[in-house]
Amino acid sequence: MKRLTFFLIAIIGIGLMSSCEKKEATPVLDMGQATPAGITEPASESQFILAEATADSIMTTFKWSATKYNLDDLEATKYSLQIDLADSNFVNARELVNTTETSFAITESEMNSIVMSMGLEADVAGMVEIRIYSFLNTDTDVSELYSDRISMTITPYSGVVEFAKLWVPGDYQGWAPADAPNVFDFDGDGIYNGYIFFPEGGSFEFKFTSDPDWDHTNYGAGVEPGTLDIDAGAGNLIVPGPGGYHLEIDINNLTWNYGDAVENWGVIGEWLAWTDDIDMVYDPINQYLSVTVEDIPAAENQRFKFRANDAWDVNLGSLDPPDGVTLSPGGPDIPIPDGGTITFILRFTGPEPTYEIIK
Repeated sequence: MKRLTFFLIAIIGIGLMSSCEKKEATPVLDMGQATPAGITEPASESQFILAEATADSIMTTFKWSATKYNLDDLEATKYSLQIDLADSNFVNARELVNTTETSFAITESEMNSIVMSMGLEADVAGMVEIRIYSFLNTDTDVSELYSDRISMTITPYSGVVEFAKLWVPGDYQGWAPADAPNVFDFDGDGIYNGYIFFPEGGSFEFKFTSDPDWDHTNYGAGVEPGTLDIDAGAGNLIVPGPGGYHLEIDINNLTWNYGDAVENWGVIGEWLAWTDDIDMVYDPINQYLSVTVEDIPAAENQRFKFRANDAWDVNLGSLDPPDGVTLSPGGPDIPIPDGGTITFILRFTGPEPTYEIIK
């Protein structure tokens, strides 16, 4: 009987050992064993002098080593190449590119637009810092890493292009040409475009003037709808009602139109579940739309876009790859570097719409 009992215990013990041996520990991402990316080119403290004559040439190609985790078979690592003013601790970091590659080439004009929007002065050397933020999409908060930063000295050019323009005085702003917003001829073909907002409570009447006064060429209503007349006694032009309009005027053929529909712009993003816009307000003096949003949740991959009329028919995203300034119709979502209180600015005073985000 004792021998049988011992035999059964032995069998059970072997079975338990076999069962234990079959259980394998689930691999765990250990950030203590992770190695962040490292910028290898350009060298820290490199100096660049930008010029309009070479605006389309490559300023530099950023290269970096890959981030290494302790696990294999992970999804592709995302890299966000970030830039900010020196000694700012990347509080207002701009994203140069978001990619799974380990290099990125940037032109002089792209870098010039970015550093000028950050506050560097034309023809004055300014110092910026660059870093790599890397993460895995499925577990950003756990997998995020930052590279060591490098410094660069950049001397931008003014990049200021004076476009031909018309003034748009009207009832909405007191019929004062000197204080009126503008429409612009961006390519010298005599066709002017611009975004003008007409508030509620007025007659929605206006005219175009060639100068910031009434003493030069004035464009009023022609006999036929959509036509213009430069006679001093011509009637006023009019839009159907309040709201923002993209106006177009052709001084060659003396015609004008206000697009297909009114466009009232707002900001929408992940923290709004991509459903409810926050309306922007038009500033007729600075000629841009803006809105300040408080308490945006902090998330490294937070995104937003601009869209018109609370719908997706007309929306603006970034270029691909982004330059941190220029917008593209239907383009990719735009990253927000940090949460908190942020002012969003949307401009239609250049050949392409542009934006700025200020923390």
